[in-house]
Amino acid sequence: MKNKLKSIFLLALSAGVLATSCSEDDHTGASMINYTSPTVTLSTASNDVVVDESMIDPDLGYNIAVTATIAEPVFADLHIPLVQTGGTADSDDFSAGTIIITAGHTSAMAYVTINRNGYAEGTDTLTIGEGDNIANANVSPFTLNVTINDDYINDLLELTFDWSGTYTYNAGIPAEVTIDFCDIDMDFPLADAAGNILGYIAGTADCPEHGELDGLADGTYIVIAELYDNPFAGLGTNQPLPITMSWHQEAFSDGELVSPGFNTEDTGGAIAVAYIEVVNGYNYTITPF
Repeated sequence: MKNKLKSIFLLALSAGVLATSCSEDDHTGASMINYTSPTVTLSTASNDVVVDESMIDPDLGYNIAVTATIAEPVFADLHIPLVQTGGTADSDDFSAGTIIITAGHTSAMAYVTINRNGYAEGTDTLTIGEGDNIANANVSPFTLNVTINDDYINDLLELTFDWSGTYTYNAGIPAEVTIDFCDIDMDFPLADAAGNILGYIAGTADCPEHGELDGLADGTYIVIAELYDNPFAGLGTNQPLPITMSWHQEAFSDGELVSPGFNTEDTGGAIAVAYIEVVNGYNYTITPF
């Protein structure tokens, strides 16, 4: 009789353990007896946000905080992913986090981060909402609308031309002479695709020379180097004078190329240095000639 009672007790105990285990399997392991899915409310400082590219930190982005709240704490973590539900922005333009209200708490926050993507594409739109199939919670409808203005586009292209250097040679009396290539004067005009000079990018007798381009119509242009004055011609130094052309434009990558340039024996002349392709009035592609 005792053995029968012991067997009945063990069977009842096993059934109780099984029932408890099944209850804990749901809702991330905590006992959810009488569990009621809480209502989650999402909010931001503004549901309609305008972000100018000039406002965006190039490393950290522009962060928009989204807060999730519930009325009372629950015994399980609530995960609410923020997702794109509309707009023209792509994954290069933004990232969206996941809000996690941990067990025992009633609020948490995550960010929608707007990135400075480094290339021109015009104004983008972005709509953010809550993800689908959120476990253990009912999320009230939420919409965040973001307009990303590409005002950071700067059509000003800054150019630098550098041919600096020195050369020391035996001139007899005195025994050695050092010439400074910056004493050579070069100018840098801009030509159209047919080679017609449109004006000068730089021509101040400085070394390096600095100039700017903006307001160009779409099309192909040619950067020209003119040797205006060379006081070392005829000295027999016969040294190459390569020209380093570098450029910078806000929100775009910098660049550099090297042209063979002239020779310290040249008395004048002009050479083509680079092509400049202009698209949309501000998007420049520069390639060696």
